[in-house]
Amino acid sequence: MLYQFLIRLLSPLILVLIVLDAIKRHGGWGFIKQRLGLSYPTTRPGAIWVHCASVGEVKAVEALLKSAPHQAWLITTNTPTGFQTAQALYLANAQLRYCPIDWPFAIRRFLKVSQPTQLWVVETELWPNLYRLAHQQGIKIRLINARLSRKSLNAPNWLKAQYRLCLSHTHQVLARSNAEAQRYIQLGADPDKVQILGNLKQAGLNSLPQYKREIERDYILLASSHADEEVQIAQRWQQLQRSELLVIVPRHAKRGAQIQTQLAQLNLHVNLASRQQTISNDTQVFIDDRFGHLMGLFAFAKLVIMGGSFVAKGGHNFLEPAALGRTIITGWDNSDFEDELAEFQQHSAIILCPDYDKLQQRLNQLLTNQALADELATHALQCIQNQANILEDYKKALNLI
Repeated sequence: MLYQFLIRLLSPLILVLIVLDAIKRHGGWGFIKQRLGLSYPTTRPGAIWVHCASVGEVKAVEALLKSAPHQAWLITTNTPTGFQTAQALYLANAQLRYCPIDWPFAIRRFLKVSQPTQLWVVETELWPNLYRLAHQQGIKIRLINARLSRKSLNAPNWLKAQYRLCLSHTHQVLARSNAEAQRYIQLGADPDKVQILGNLKQAGLNSLPQYKREIERDYILLASSHADEEVQIAQRWQQLQRSELLVIVPRHAKRGAQIQTQLAQLNLHVNLASRQQTISNDTQVFIDDRFGHLMGLFAFAKLVIMGGSFVAKGGHNFLEPAALGRTIITGWDNSDFEDELAEFQQHSAIILCPDYDKLQQRLNQLLTNQALADELATHALQCIQNQANILEDYKKALNLI
């Protein structure tokens, strides 16, 4: 009852946040109306509804969706960037929508228009009204690549009770790891409905396309960076006085111009991709704030630093550069990839740095010891190759075979 009261009481605030998000992320009126449960185009009935919160979740299921070319999909996201990522998959058999807020009237309207046969929720999203109303309509709900933070287990009792209700309506929980599975069971999932299948983000990584090299100079790559990481790392890179280029791909592309201004204050020669500023011999830092170029940059980087790990953001996906045989450094916070990090550390496939000064030391070490860098890269690739069966395991569990 408390949840239902709060979600109605906070409706004005939610509306304001949606409008601000639309402006900030350039979502437009379509984003606003669909998040409010309005203005959905006619949907072909019979599709499997796959809900992805944002970019990471879309990328997690990419190989799975592409592995069933004749299956009809209805893909929903919560963000414009997630929507753009889904568009970039170019799935001829997929329809894209924004997921409505968890208001009962909005969920009912969406279900009436879309008429999905199943609902696959990627990773974590637990919305009481969505689960309840989908279950009432006989729609089987599956959590795929399921993960759950320790923080969720420490939620207030009234909120954990809502999570348990969601899980009581769930047909299947396909967990990324044993630790994630145990958290779901601890939260209230039926142990008989929980399976451990591994991280779906590794599916398809053994068959990546050939990428074209865009930057001719040798470079190291700071990938998916957040505020403060760029300045801290650029300062220490500058002190090393290396000849290689530092390439930065911020997690949020809209920060590109801001980062350029900050780094220019360090007397660095910084170029920005979105301003069509090309790399010259004098360029010290290149900020690539374009959409969809990260994999190609991974492929030819001399070394990859994973952002979101030197600040409290949970880390980002280091499996992709690993699949491309790159040498990888990450920071102290990898709470979203705990099991993967443990495996990589066990096989000496990644370097973890507790702070920026240690990062500087490791950069100098790896860039002056090519044999050590190559060894790390080889071990990282082997970790990916050891998980080659994940996609087939998921397809079998989801009856896609």
